[in-house]
Amino acid sequence: MDQPDRLYCADHHFFHEGILTHCAESRPFDNVSQMNEYMIEAHNARASNSTDVYILGDFACGHKLDGAQIRKVFEKLKGRKHLIIGNHDEKNQDILGLRWSSRPSFMKMVKDKDRSILLCHYALRSWPGLFYDAYHFYGHTHGRLPSQGRSMDVGVDSWNLSPRTASEIIERMRNWNPDFETYAPERKTLITCAEENQPGEEYVPERRTDPEYNALRR
Repeated sequence: MDQPDRLYCADHHFFHEGILTHCAESRPFDNVSQMNEYMIEAHNARASNSTDVYILGDFACGHKLDGAQIRKVFEKLKGRKHLIIGNHDEKNQDILGLRWSSRPSFMKMVKDKDRSILLCHYALRSWPGLFYDAYHFYGHTHGRLPSQGRSMDVGVDSWNLSPRTASEIIERMRNWNPDFETYAPERKTLITCAEENQPGEEYVPERRTDPEYNALRR
């Protein structure tokens, strides 16, 4: 298999004992050592040293994490690695201080060929560029949150514990998300009371050709 220029993944939870129970369907291992080695091999089967790999949070997890062990796993993973910070990363200096190829951030917009992709650990209902065909990749939910529109969980539990290309992820969006072409979460009018805050109302259609909307961008 050719090694791509860019890959995306999330939620490895290296060293996390509890994830073996929480995600038993996707992690049928006897211990974290087996899990760690499998994920390292799966990662390196897709990435080369020149691949940009975007990890959308929760790189490692555990009450007794050892910084040296984390660094050892990190250095085994091929590629130029970029961290989108997750809830298990944000207060862990052993993770934040790894030799990431760019400064860790909570959110990042990237260009992959001609596609704009908003990266965040958490799933968003609305994101920059939504009405201009921008995509949204997220993690955190370990494949248990139904995806919508042009968004998709890129966590490793949904992808056989390995990183994936944007093309693979977007193809799954097209096949799985019935609202891929129509997702528009905002109402046409201001919501002012509980009675209006109910499903079934008329939603904003694609607005890229709406002069009133485009006037706001000038």
